[in-house]
Amino acid sequence: MTKLTLDLQTSAEVLGTTPDHFLAWLQSEQPSGIITLDTQPQVSIFTLARILDTTAQELLDLLSISKNRDLLEPQVNSSTQEIDSEIPIWESFTTFAQSLPPEVLDRLPTDGAANHDHYLYGSPKQST
Repeated sequence: MTKLTLDLQTSAEVLGTTPDHFLAWLQSEQPSGIITLDTQPQVSIFTLARILDTTAQELLDLLSISKNRDLLEPQVNSSTQEIDSEIPIWESFTTFAQSLPPEVLDRLPTDGAANHDHYLYGSPKQST
């Protein structure tokens, strides 16, 4: 059965922020789709999809890919149990991109950052 809510930590990871920052945003914006269980916020998958300007199904697909391939987990050095900071960030991005299936890559914009305002805010596309 598909889980339709995510805890604060997981929601923040999906959004690329910290739980504290996400909680502060939730408190200031008070979006719909937030429930509290045992004083812990649970965020609806539909609310996260709306924040990310995507569909719930695409978000669930991404989360299932990430879960199956441990894409959201930091690389841990087993001898020190610390995040391995010797890997340059561009290599992390490359590893992540190479792990995505072709059908996910086919849905990504091909115009780089030229139209980031369009994808983030819905502004008209710029000619490239």
